[in-house]
Amino acid sequence: MLGTAMLMGSSYPFAKDVLAVMSPLLYSSSRYVVAGLFMFAVLIVRRQPIRLPRRDWLPMMLLSLVGVCLFQACWGLAMVRTPPSVGAIVMTTTTAFAAILAWMQGHGLSALGWGGIVIAFAGVVLVVNNSLTAVTLSLGNLDGAAIWIAAALAWAVYVDRAVPFNLRLGALRVMAWTTLMGSVVLLAVALAVDSPSEFVRLGDRLLAYWLYTAIFPVGVAFLGIAAGLERLGLSRVMLYMYLIPVAGVGLAAAFFGDPLTPARVLGGLIVLAGVVLTRVALDRAARLR
Repeated sequence: MLGTAMLMGSSYPFAKDVLAVMSPLLYSSSRYVVAGLFMFAVLIVRRQPIRLPRRDWLPMMLLSLVGVCLFQACWGLAMVRTPPSVGAIVMTTTTAFAAILAWMQGHGLSALGWGGIVIAFAGVVLVVNNSLTAVTLSLGNLDGAAIWIAAALAWAVYVDRAVPFNLRLGALRVMAWTTLMGSVVLLAVALAVDSPSEFVRLGDRLLAYWLYTAIFPVGVAFLGIAAGLERLGLSRVMLYMYLIPVAGVGLAAAFFGDPLTPARVLGGLIVLAGVVLTRVALDRAARLR
């Protein structure tokens, strides 16, 4: 899970360079098609079940539309509008959205949980503002943050709704099917407005970045998540997910020139504190049920 978190965090700075010359929808969909095929190859090599029962086709398609098609469309569109570090930090609010979804389903949420949610989103505001001395918020920096929040919500819905299918079918089979289904739909949308000739503009370095972000932060990382869910459970897996922004922000600053400002560091720490408090509240509520 430690390696999984590092791989997922690394996608942010690598993707930013590719998106300088490639449209976000084509980038997001094409890399997820590769990742989906990679996961099916792993299922075949492991001789694990691949076929979906007929009753699961519609739920898998709905999951793929939210957790891959919508999520990755928002991910790519937000990435071109913000620095990589902003995306890596804001996506951590998935835990806050998970708590809200649990509350909407009738599960109680303590004051600690609500406090964690408020703290997390206060940290997001500071990250987007990117200043400790002045208010810099404007439509120019709020639109990217809003799309990141939509991506976090989509991923939270996907993780929440996928739980019973993961238990019955296996997490890797669910991820493989939803990844391939959702990416094919998104690819059809992308090809209606973009041209495959964009791949020619990538060059060797950016093409390697594109392939890396398809295989490792998605394909290999999803294998890690599947193994973690089966061996550790959701709560312990989520603890490792808090390392994703650390990896994303650190790599972006060290190798890709993304400025690591005091406001962004403090805001990121506040977001992490908020989501940790929210996670603690969720775990306590689960033990009481």
